[in-house]
Amino acid sequence: MKTLLWKIWFIFFMVLCLLAFILLMLCKLILPKGAYRKVVQICTRFWGRTTVLSTGSTVTVVGAEKIPHDQSICYISNHQGMFDIPLVLGFIDGPSGFIAKQELFKIPVLSWWMREIPCVFIDRASARKAMESFATSAEVIKSGHPLVLFPEGTRSRSDTMGAFHLGSFKLPIMANATIVPIAIKDTWKVYETDKHIHPVQLKLRVLDPILPTDPIYTDKHALSEALHNLIRTAIEEM
Repeated sequence: MKTLLWKIWFIFFMVLCLLAFILLMLCKLILPKGAYRKVVQICTRFWGRTTVLSTGSTVTVVGAEKIPHDQSICYISNHQGMFDIPLVLGFIDGPSGFIAKQELFKIPVLSWWMREIPCVFIDRASARKAMESFATSAEVIKSGHPLVLFPEGTRSRSDTMGAFHLGSFKLPIMANATIVPIAIKDTWKVYETDKHIHPVQLKLRVLDPILPTDPIYTDKHALSEALHNLIRTAIEEM
């Protein structure tokens, strides 16, 4: 019953998000760009926090002070479940978008908001289109909008991380961005254990950034291994 009520509530919430999107488009017409970006950030933060907290879950964030907000940022995170995105949007200070699979582009309301955040959609079936998306993503990061990348490519639905795809690390290098690793724990337990909503104590830890000047930065193999080990260790400690 709780899961059914939550799903009904979430549909109602997304209808409200549709109405809010109409107001957002009006704001886009009349507000200066900086003010408009701030409105988008406030809205997406509210959506993320509301979505997570509506499940009855609690959130602990550690290491937020390590985020270098004065630099171009590419977040690298593990990907446990469907609540990872609202968790990051709602509980990481500052704006952030995502590299999202092309299939999400077809979902009304959600995809409209994602374009404004901004997120970049990637067609993983085409290497050429994927590289074009990476080039677009690099420009987004350079313009001052951090993006979150999930190098596993899919949700693990457990505390065990999947392998990182080496191609993912082209993005921060193309953008010359500071890499900020994020460890996320237990989001998969909210829904994906049995397709029912459960209140869970969620944990998010921001780890030490890796700068473009660090020797490991341009070695994709070493960088991937180091980040995987850092995030996996953090998950085990959380």
